[in-house]
Amino acid sequence: MFVSLSMKRGFMTISRQLAGDASPCVPASKYRVVIVGGGSAGVSVASQLVRKLPSQYHQEVAVVEPENQHMYQPYWTMVGGLGLDVRNSARAMAKVMPPEVQWIKDRCLSFEPERNKLTLAGGMELEYDILVVAAGLQQNFGLVPGLAETIGKNGVASIYSYDHSPMVWQNILATRKGKAIFTNPGTAVNCGGAPQKIAYLAEAAWRSQGVRSAIDIDFFTASPGIFACPTYRDVLEQIMEEKGIRPHVKTNLIEVDGERRTATFERAGGEVITSEFNFLHVTPPMSAPDFVRESLLVNASGYVDVDKDTCRHNRFGNVFSLGDCSSLPTSKTYSAISSQSPVVVNNVLAMLHGKPQQANAAYDGYTACPVLVGDSKLLLAEFNGYTMDATPTFAPFLDQTKPNWLFYFMKRFVFEQAYWHFMPIGRWYGKYTVFEPPIRHKRVSESENPFSPTPSEQAALKAEVASHQGSSTQASVDSSASFIKPELLGIKTPEIPGNISLAGEMPAEVLSQIAPRYKGWLYLADVEHPHREALTGCQVEIVHVPSPSSGASPSTSHAEAVVAAMDKLPRPLLVQCKSGTRAGAALLLWLAKTKAKNAVSASLLAQDLDLDFFTRCTECGPIRDWVLAQLEHGHTTELAGAAKKSLQASPSHVIHQLFDHQGSSTFTYLLGCTSSGEGLLIDPVLGMQERDMSLAAELGLRIKYAVNTHCHADHITSGSVLKKMDPHVQTVISAASGADADMKLQDGDALQFGNFSLKAMATPGHTDGCMTFVLEVPETPKAAFTGDALLIRGCGRTDFQMGNSEMLYDSVHQRIFSLPSDTRIYPGHDYKGRNTSTVEEEKQFNPRLSKSKAEFVKIMAELKLPNPKMMDVAVPANMKCGVQD
Repeated sequence: MFVSLSMKRGFMTISRQLAGDASPCVPASKYRVVIVGGGSAGVSVASQLVRKLPSQYHQEVAVVEPENQHMYQPYWTMVGGLGLDVRNSARAMAKVMPPEVQWIKDRCLSFEPERNKLTLAGGMELEYDILVVAAGLQQNFGLVPGLAETIGKNGVASIYSYDHSPMVWQNILATRKGKAIFTNPGTAVNCGGAPQKIAYLAEAAWRSQGVRSAIDIDFFTASPGIFACPTYRDVLEQIMEEKGIRPHVKTNLIEVDGERRTATFERAGGEVITSEFNFLHVTPPMSAPDFVRESLLVNASGYVDVDKDTCRHNRFGNVFSLGDCSSLPTSKTYSAISSQSPVVVNNVLAMLHGKPQQANAAYDGYTACPVLVGDSKLLLAEFNGYTMDATPTFAPFLDQTKPNWLFYFMKRFVFEQAYWHFMPIGRWYGKYTVFEPPIRHKRVSESENPFSPTPSEQAALKAEVASHQGSSTQASVDSSASFIKPELLGIKTPEIPGNISLAGEMPAEVLSQIAPRYKGWLYLADVEHPHREALTGCQVEIVHVPSPSSGASPSTSHAEAVVAAMDKLPRPLLVQCKSGTRAGAALLLWLAKTKAKNAVSASLLAQDLDLDFFTRCTECGPIRDWVLAQLEHGHTTELAGAAKKSLQASPSHVIHQLFDHQGSSTFTYLLGCTSSGEGLLIDPVLGMQERDMSLAAELGLRIKYAVNTHCHADHITSGSVLKKMDPHVQTVISAASGADADMKLQDGDALQFGNFSLKAMATPGHTDGCMTFVLEVPETPKAAFTGDALLIRGCGRTDFQMGNSEMLYDSVHQRIFSLPSDTRIYPGHDYKGRNTSTVEEEKQFNPRLSKSKAEFVKIMAELKLPNPKMMDVAVPANMKCGVQD
């Protein structure tokens, strides 16, 4: 139902199509689609869109772009670090812009999204049905005092400029001794790895010239680490160490004096240091362009406020954004854009065809940074910018944590050509090359309105609230509070735990109407609440958590105060800060601490709950880092200290989680009664018995049972070996498994250890003999050890050992999901560094088991997984309690 406006753009359109080059057009008053920006993101969307639209509708698509030249910015690193010709980074815009679209060669001045209009610098208004904002970033050299005056001279240059990038190479050649400094600001930047790439290339150049020993190299970055993804960060830290480059984290450039050749930095905590330099490479602070930042389209951080999955605006349902100016919380690279553009095109097409409910194609967070490290080698860092998990395309054939010549060759000679030849015709999809990638879809409830409330709706709501002012009766207060829809005022109540809301600043008249909904109120500030009188009836706590813009870093004491306050305050509870971002951080911190989550599990929950500070805010890196720093990282030999506290409401029992790093990724659990000294192991792994028994002895426990949740196919149980180490040990498995053991359990049986018992619950489906074991301790959440029946956001396979997907679905839904919602889920495996979940989380967010049974059966049938490597050895051995013939 794509309806043409039937407007003729005239002879200019025909002539430029025949010529093959784009030509600026005389703008019409309205277009179906307006794309603001003719950079990588804008041209990618435009070229892919016209390739999918019938030719008669091409004239309904316009691109607003004032420049004559299109720049391939990734090339500038090689201009500055290898001495390449900067002119190769530019092409005429007419050669890159799709000739089928209407090229409006003017600058966008402002947006009026509530009227579906934008204004051009020439004064003309454009009306649109759908707007795509792809305006990129602007370099703010002027925000660092003294930088704008000295850039391009006095040994100061930057690869973040067509004009200045050649000067970087000249300065490298001219520097023979002294101090070289490379900087990285606290803002988002184009390609977050580039500020250190140029340092590696400069070091290699000085080494080849024989002057390296005379030059000290420092890398100053305002971020907490030198790279976002931990997998590659560790490698790059080692490379810096090997090259003798000194990293300085949490240190931001605040002033440059070119004449005196000094650079001044501010460290976290406020300490100011000044360093002399002979060579200075500056990565300037960056932001969305001013006309974007000053519009209604942006979030508190100044980026276009879009859903992290669909790239669709969170308030204006006919607006999309991608690339560097968007709030998508991933690295700002062309690799990310190449994955975002087909998502935006898919969703725009759905809107054009009158099916907004189908505009749910989802971006998965993929990004990549090809890090030039010198000596004709490159580290190809591919990762998910949302989860920070490495996602190497070439594994297992190539180890992408090791720089190599092949990736350098691709960067030096292939990527550039692919960009110029395939991107302008809508045929370049990053890691998928010229093949269109599969589209994943965001799960949206049938009742979800595809359009968010408009500012006019919010204004009407505030007017209605104002009409209630002056009423003195409690009935009136209750009535108005009941009427108000908090989500229209930016108040969010995440599904978990469901009784804690998050909010930014609100006017007093709104607060007075909202407050009766809540019994507790946590204000994250260092001053009294400005409208304290409006919070009558709420128990109020004030905890200071520094904002990202203050420059101060939150500490562990701040975290402890937040958790203590949230433990104490009654529900329902509202957590408030200036923008709402720290409120989300407080919620995640409290959830992670009380649910014994490590950093990776907490990150997963933040994404599932769509907490703004984690999924949308591009300036909230310090707050994210603060939260994650309070938690354990990866799989450790025992649960985090907070987990031990939450599970030990009394010092009566212990639960320790141990992990097999040697290949099976199996969790083993040590449970113990401290008063009796009796303990048991769940799913012990052969080869780990010394670790397990040593920990038990350290805790004063003697192992009574070695329990297996099922007959495993990916590792051999250590049950028989444990019996040899201590004949007191009894091996345990379900009778339905058919395996040998000292005890063969039926559904409902219990294992007693000291004052506690572990209840066996049959949950077949992964195999026909699977059991979940449930521990119940007074005044603490239940703990369910689910083996392979239920994993964190997944489940065990069902294609061997008498597996049955329908049976597994019923086992999980009828048995495990019938447990209390706060029951801790302790799975048999995890392959992504996570440690625990809850029944409530898996009910809502498990991508397989939150679907219908029919959908689940289809998903499981399509997995087509290879058999476990140890299956032929492990299964026969485990049928005999781990005894190998």
